[in-house]
Amino acid sequence: MECNHPVKTLLYMAFSVICILSPVSAMGQSEHTSLEIPLTAITYTDSRGVSITLSDIPRKIISLSPNVTETLFALGLQERIVGRTDYCTYPAETASIASMGDLFSPSVEKILSMDPDLVIVSTLGQSQTIEAIESIGVPVAFIDEQDSMEGTYRIILDIARLTGTETQGNQIVASMKERIEEVVAKVSTQPAPSVYYVAGFGEWGDFGATGDTYIHDLIILAGGRNVAEKANSWSFQLELLVESDPSIIVLPPSWDSTFEETRRQFVVSNGYKNLTAVKTGRIYPIDSTIVERQGPRSAQAVEALARIFHPNLMGTGENP
Repeated sequence: MECNHPVKTLLYMAFSVICILSPVSAMGQSEHTSLEIPLTAITYTDSRGVSITLSDIPRKIISLSPNVTETLFALGLQERIVGRTDYCTYPAETASIASMGDLFSPSVEKILSMDPDLVIVSTLGQSQTIEAIESIGVPVAFIDEQDSMEGTYRIILDIARLTGTETQGNQIVASMKERIEEVVAKVSTQPAPSVYYVAGFGEWGDFGATGDTYIHDLIILAGGRNVAEKANSWSFQLELLVESDPSIIVLPPSWDSTFEETRRQFVVSNGYKNLTAVKTGRIYPIDSTIVERQGPRSAQAVEALARIFHPNLMGTGENP
């Protein structure tokens, strides 16, 4: 998790979400820049059940979620993005796009000043922002599919549909599925190590990738067994973690920290310090942005996790 505050932790998990390589780009960014112009208006029902209609292809798009920004880049739409949040940091080219402010409270004034054709959001933590934008008549698409890997594919395909780039979207998803199938074929015959993915820990509470999250699917696809599978809503009690005693702990750096600093805090904390994985040193770092940002880099996340779980088959357990 990129932060250990409980509210921001839960909000941020919704973004999860990701730069998978498209069939034509090793950076997950499609080389196709042409847009497919829809022959008819697009009517789309978002995750709130709200129906929006676009009479033409959106030329000015604002993304209020990091995974949405990455997906737009992967679809070759970077020139159409006129606004992002401070947290939209991948790929590096996002730095040239105007920021609308903080992830949790972007500036409605800045958003409206860009005169966007479409705003895309992936967390209802911004509900007041959404309401303010919609009250001016700007269409907002809220896309929340954080419960599974299939949901990740739907996010990409839905954004592609909204932006008239369905061919590119299908190519990205097909490439992701092919890469993940290659991983599954390698690890499926191997014993699955017990795994705990740390989404947050410490004084604010214990948060992990529970069974109702897409990260649970990433762990399974990578050949691991998620000890938090029966828990839900990102919440996993420390007592249950101690009881399950996973053989591997995946520990992304805390927000604005390094892995070593996060690890030092983790291994001396009550409960955690008694875990077998801590005593044996089987605590592994990972880039939280590829795991927790649900989108084009999710297949890369499966590969990175598989290298940790099955280094003899996949190569080194270090991040790519």
